[in-house]
Amino acid sequence: MAAISFLRDLISMEAVKLFAKWNRAEIDRSMLHALGIREIEKKQYAGLSTGQKRRLHLALALIGDPDIIFLDEPTAGLDVEGRHSLHEQIRKLKSQGKTIALASHDMAEVESLCDRIAILNQGTIAFCGTASELTDRVGKKYFIHIKTRQGDSTFETDNIEDTLIRLLGELRQKGIHVSDIKVDRGTLEQHFMEMTRREAE
Repeated sequence: MAAISFLRDLISMEAVKLFAKWNRAEIDRSMLHALGIREIEKKQYAGLSTGQKRRLHLALALIGDPDIIFLDEPTAGLDVEGRHSLHEQIRKLKSQGKTIALASHDMAEVESLCDRIAILNQGTIAFCGTASELTDRVGKKYFIHIKTRQGDSTFETDNIEDTLIRLLGELRQKGIHVSDIKVDRGTLEQHFMEMTRREAE
């Protein structure tokens, strides 16, 4: 983000004007409106919620209309609504052709927002590419998620057909009704853990 802390008494709009002056840039009123800055423009920094501070930081980072934007843990500490709102703003920036470098420990966030990912392991880049390329690199594992009245179960396999036939046969013999089945190749977090495990061996 543009900053992580300001003087407690600094007014939000004063911060915007200050950054605009430093960057010799005009203030984009439409951008401020989209980020909800108009709602907090007269509030002191100390009185802002975590989500409001994050939106203000992003607004300050966008002053001057940069082509490249660096965001460090942009949604840390935000509630669900705040995360969703900030994610939408990041997607809008992507659609405008902005290059965004996002640092995050939230694998679900990375998977949702990023076109390409880089994994750091002990200060070294262990992987750089797309999420699908990472999936191919860590192996051809599949995860079968089966939902029944008894609960949800997940099974790992490298052969979907044989494993699914076996599981369904066992459940049928036990008289257990299957209400839902989902097959995927695992989450980015699972792939990340697998890669770091391999690197440590």
